[in-house]
Amino acid sequence: MGIKKVLYVGNNIGLVEALLVTLNGDNEKIPYSIKHILSGNEVVALLGEDNYHYLISEQTVSMLAKKRIKQQFPQLKTLYLNDTPVTPEDLITPSEQQLISDDVKKALNCISIPIYYKNKNNEVIVCNQSFAAHMGVIVDDIIGKNISHFLPCDVKAGLALIDEKMREDRKTHLYECELHDLNGVRREVVFRKQFIDSTDIQIGLVFDVTALNDARRNIEKERMMLRATADISSDLIFFKDLKSRFLGCNKQFEKFIGQPEHKILGKTDEQFFAIDQAIMCQQQDQDVMAKIETYSGEEYLTYVDGERHFIDMKKVPLLDNKGAVQGLIGIGRDITAHHRLQKRLKVANAVFENSQENIIVADQMGDIVSINRSACQLFGVRKSELLGQTVKEVLPQELNSKLFKKLEAEGEWKGDITYHNKLGEIRFAWLDAYVVKLEEGASNHIYSFTDLSQNKNIESKIQFLSKHDPLTGLANRIALFTKLEDAINRARFNETAVAVILIDINRFKLVNDQYGHNEGDKALQQIASRLKNCISEKDTVARFGDDEFVIVIDNLKNEHDAALVAQKVTQEFDHQFTIADIGASLSATMGIGLYPDDGIDADTLLLNAEKAMQRAKGDQRSSYHFYTDQLTQQSSEQLQLEEELNIGIQEDQFELYYQPQYDLNKKLIVAMESLWRWNHPKHGVLLPDQFLSLAEESGLLVQLGLHMLEKVALQTVRWKKANIFFGRIAIHFSASQLEQISLIADIQTIVKESGCSVKDIEFEVEEATFDSHNYTVHENLFNIHKLGIAITISGFGADIPVFHYIEPLGIEKFKIAEDYIQHVPGRLVGQAMIKSVMSLARELGVDVVGEVINSDEQDAFIQEHEISPAKPYHPQPMKVSEATFYLRCHKKK
Repeated sequence: MGIKKVLYVGNNIGLVEALLVTLNGDNEKIPYSIKHILSGNEVVALLGEDNYHYLISEQTVSMLAKKRIKQQFPQLKTLYLNDTPVTPEDLITPSEQQLISDDVKKALNCISIPIYYKNKNNEVIVCNQSFAAHMGVIVDDIIGKNISHFLPCDVKAGLALIDEKMREDRKTHLYECELHDLNGVRREVVFRKQFIDSTDIQIGLVFDVTALNDARRNIEKERMMLRATADISSDLIFFKDLKSRFLGCNKQFEKFIGQPEHKILGKTDEQFFAIDQAIMCQQQDQDVMAKIETYSGEEYLTYVDGERHFIDMKKVPLLDNKGAVQGLIGIGRDITAHHRLQKRLKVANAVFENSQENIIVADQMGDIVSINRSACQLFGVRKSELLGQTVKEVLPQELNSKLFKKLEAEGEWKGDITYHNKLGEIRFAWLDAYVVKLEEGASNHIYSFTDLSQNKNIESKIQFLSKHDPLTGLANRIALFTKLEDAINRARFNETAVAVILIDINRFKLVNDQYGHNEGDKALQQIASRLKNCISEKDTVARFGDDEFVIVIDNLKNEHDAALVAQKVTQEFDHQFTIADIGASLSATMGIGLYPDDGIDADTLLLNAEKAMQRAKGDQRSSYHFYTDQLTQQSSEQLQLEEELNIGIQEDQFELYYQPQYDLNKKLIVAMESLWRWNHPKHGVLLPDQFLSLAEESGLLVQLGLHMLEKVALQTVRWKKANIFFGRIAIHFSASQLEQISLIADIQTIVKESGCSVKDIEFEVEEATFDSHNYTVHENLFNIHKLGIAITISGFGADIPVFHYIEPLGIEKFKIAEDYIQHVPGRLVGQAMIKSVMSLARELGVDVVGEVINSDEQDAFIQEHEISPAKPYHPQPMKVSEATFYLRCHKKK
């Protein structure tokens, strides 16, 4: 092995080169480098700075130095040319000034680090300007002085202890303390002290480590903050190196592994987990670090207690400032509880969705947050239609206020409810409503509905069958007697009548025998349906026997109404029935009993109706009979008259008679009142009271009224063309006419087609009509006024006050009831009524007319109170020709 580096101590460099040749042989040339120093005081320090192969010393080296060299550098080859033993007493120590040359002193001042040299007496022998500045003095002021004079007491004591240790072990020591600079700012410094070899001279360097310590403290603070953050986290946090060895972890990871951090550091996964889990983890680590990608996934890991936990794991590569991978950081979140909760929620949601109970969940504000499938089916809606809506939209309105108050006060409510589903069907349910408290004071309202509709339907069917015939759906015998007794009690209280019509289907047994009972039942259902068409809502039709039915007519006005119903039944049987897909004719016989004439209890009425029915069976002329022959005869005549009335309208057998309304004060005719007459081909001229009620009951009055209005309109045109003054023609309008929706359109059509002026027509309306609750009546009155047709209140004062209609309808006349005119003078009530009406009329600017004046006393009274008689001294109505002649004679002058 050749010599590479040589440390030479001495003054003869040529001697060293010769020695090297001798030591290595003449023929072998080995490159070498020689470090040349003059004194051996620093030989030990120099040997430590480089890897020297040989030490050649021409100068004397102390025994102590040799011993240290041998201990510290056992491989070093030494050659001491002057090997004479040297004792401490014989050792010549160079002077302190010789050790530190002027060049060294100059070089020291170029160094910014404070440096000083001191002797064993603690006196500063050399220092640079930087050190003097730190001590607050100049260099000349500190040289030769004891260094302790310039240091604080605590620093002085600390350095003294260091000096003692250095004298014992001759090693380099560091001492950290605090000093204040010239500006008084506290600085953290480190004294580095060592001896110059083989001397008692110390070299001291002072390093300002304030910034370094601040940075270290900041790093430590951040480290502690990060550590504290990691430790308080419930997640598992750990760090690994490139070989998947643990570099650190938080408290939660320690708990997970079951060991403290210092026992985890440096170990790998297989030392804590099952081998399959460890392989999985390390494979993840290598993928993260090799691909420099973040891993995220869910996995099972076994805790120290042996329990498997579900972990949401994320691993991120750690990179240095050059982008090189140095390891990874892993964060695992134990989602076992969440996972179990999700499973429970899925099960709970499945139970909730598939529960047979109908459940709605709302928040404390009443907004629906959840609804299961059964509830959607119950209410007939989709889930999306209810979510976000309020539960008030589901519950009955009348229940909302009471239910929410009870929930707020007691936390629950129970009871039956009735509601409508989306299709508008009435449904029944039992509702359990209760409050469920949640966290942070919140709550949910649970509404559990038990559908009772089926039970209600069954209950309704039972109730229905208890009162109805199961085949036809009509009232049964029990319900018949109940309703008949109720009708009798009402009639007794209201002093009205009740009719009982017993209907027997003639020879119905033959239908069952010929077509079978099944077809017979179908025929009975058809009969029941037709019978229901013959009555109004207030009346009752019931099945009384196998082929017998009963109709109860409540609040009967007169016997004619009963005959009309019987006639309708007869007409229904005029049409064929479908039996076994074949048209078949059936007939019915009816007996009619009337309360109170034919009996005052249900049994008696039914018995007498049956007797009337038996009598009708023997009379081929009529399908029904009253219990009394007289009523039967009258009914037949009335029905005959109704048929003739219909023919009379078609053949224009009706005409108008006229009576003038004459104003005695103005001495002129103010109107002509039209009166209806029926020129009957058999009975002659019939007055209105002989046919108007029949026309109204049969529904012919509306048609007849329009026919007569058309005659009035045409007559106004004729008289105006003839230049005959007539004022207006008044025509009576009944309530049934005013109830027609098409009335205004019909009036406009007649006015337009006839060419008459609405100013020439006047409608007389009975005072009682204004008390009608029918909206159409009042609407038609207002529209008649808008058309410009005058309205007169007929029978004023006889019934009810109509003052609030006078101004809106533009009433121009009051026609005082006939009773008041006929009994004056002499009757105080009539006189007072007429006077009050006159006073009211003058204030309102309305004319007052009355019925016919039949005496001089009436004339005098009328003149005295300025009343215009309706028909002065003309007791008989006139035909058109007579009225025309009369008007010509009383032409306006």
